Amino acid sequence: MTEGRKISRPINWIIIFAVLLYFVSVAAAYDGLEWENGTSGTLKRNEVISFGDYSVKVTAFSAPVESEKYKNIPIEPVEPFVELNISKNGSFINKTFLAQGDSFISADSEFKVEVVQLPSGSSKDWLYESYNPWTKLQLSKRGKPQLELSIETDDEYVSGPNAEINAVIVLRNTGTAAINNIDLDLGTELPVLRGHLKYYYETLMKGEEISEAVTFSTPAIMELKKFNIFVNSRGVDVKDVPYKATQLKTILIAPPLQQAPSLTKNTNAKAYLKDLIMVSISFKNNADYELKNVSIVDTVPNGFKQLSNNTLRWVVNVGPNKEWYFRYLLKPTVAGDVKFPSTTAEFDMKNEYYMIQSNRPQTVIYGPRIELIKQADKTEINPGGDEVTVRVIAKNSGTTPTMVTIKDDLPPDATLISGTTTLEEYLEAGKELSLIYTLSSNSAEPLQLPSAKAEYFELGSQGSKLTTMSEKLLLSIRPPPTPEPTQEPTPDPAFEIPFNSTEEPIDQQAGYAVNPGQESEQPVIVEPTPTSTFDDANSVLNLLMGCDNNNDSNSDVVSRINMTTDVCALVGNSP
Repeated sequence: MTEGRKISRPINWIIIFAVLLYFVSVAAAYDGLEWENGTSGTLKRNEVISFGDYSVKVTAFSAPVESEKYKNIPIEPVEPFVELNISKNGSFINKTFLAQGDSFISADSEFKVEVVQLPSGSSKDWLYESYNPWTKLQLSKRGKPQLELSIETDDEYVSGPNAEINAVIVLRNTGTAAINNIDLDLGTELPVLRGHLKYYYETLMKGEEISEAVTFSTPAIMELKKFNIFVNSRGVDVKDVPYKATQLKTILIAPPLQQAPSLTKNTNAKAYLKDLIMVSISFKNNADYELKNVSIVDTVPNGFKQLSNNTLRWVVNVGPNKEWYFRYLLKPTVAGDVKFPSTTAEFDMKNEYYMIQSNRPQTVIYGPRIELIKQADKTEINPGGDEVTVRVIAKNSGTTPTMVTIKDDLPPDATLISGTTTLEEYLEAGKELSLIYTLSSNSAEPLQLPSAKAEYFELGSQGSKLTTMSEKLLLSIRPPPTPEPTQEPTPDPAFEIPFNSTEEPIDQQAGYAVNPGQESEQPVIVEPTPTSTFDDANSVLNLLMGCDNNNDSNSDVVSRINMTTDVCALVGNSP
């Protein structure tokens, strides 16, 4: 028995060591995890929060307690905790009890829930009479690395004994966790001058990048050829999940310079606006064989005019190691810095199509540049005649002074009142001058002011004269004021006679009643006896209303009305 116990002790220690090693490994693995925040929320019992495939339900909190006798706090501090049910895709996977700051990580290490906050142990939320605990949870998913590669180099090279191809390989981790054990491999047919084709890195943290410079030499070739640079990178995360990235760069290498033709273009470095510019183009065939049907095309930049009628398009044959050249003159028309466009040449060399461009020479043209602006002090004029003040401004935005003559014309139906329409003055670079005059017009039509004109020399008072024009101005006729509408008078209701629909209609001209069911009889005109002003008024009123003088109850004629008594009686008032 004693020997058996002695034998079992080492076994027990081995088991204990293995268990401890397992937990240490798990803890180390958890320590290496990085998390990407997903969602958060404050929940009470039986409330649920979800993120991705996972959902968390709050099922219980610390039990309620009694309060102190004279204070609204627990009689003893509470140890706050929350009970959570964890589900994935609707299926329950675990139950856990967590205090503030604790977290739960799923078995696959892909999900974490953390208790960010609980009510403090002295909070009234734990009391029987005010039990209302809550928790703030943070749900996160495991962070993962993301590799990205780029190859920085030129697209085209020319082969030569001293030519080099410089490439920079950039490896970035754009994910949300570190990546480990990274291999970086380059594959290409190009010979390596400096650098390596294989690299290894232990760790690349999230957001970091690594750059490697590699220099290749150009291979000896006799015709245009494409070469590829292929880069592959791979690594693993904390769970040994692999990640990789690839990148391909294709470059074009031309034959050596002594075989390729050259195209150059030259102009004057500077000139005045009054001068001429010489442009020279040169195409040199560096090969030991003839180049046929070489198409050369040039263009004239803005601000210049060509003095000859050449089309600036040529198709030529250039012998081995020979040179073709052409020269032509341009006259500048505008001052300023000019970058000439490239001349292009297209040709076939050893059954391959090529197109090359020349350099772009730059020339500075010194001279004046006059801008003319015409303004008026109003945009509308009165149709019966009006005065308008006009201002013409000349600005020299060039680089040299010049003598400027400004001329303006009046419209045919306008008269000059004051000022002058002509001005001649020396205008320096960066300055401006103006003339002002006032005109009068009696035109009933819109008044159009013609363009002003400025003439100036190309340099000071030398060279040819240049001309610039201002814009025209159109002054419209001011519309006449619109009269306000006249308001119709409102009738006085005191003098309106109410209409009784039961009464027979009254002939307003004859002064008698008309029975629409009978033929109209010859009217009997009742002539009232003139007595006084009131009697006349009573007579007219009785005549209009068909009243009679007698008040016989058997009579069909309406009784006569006295204006001062009967009308008042009709409206219920005493006279």
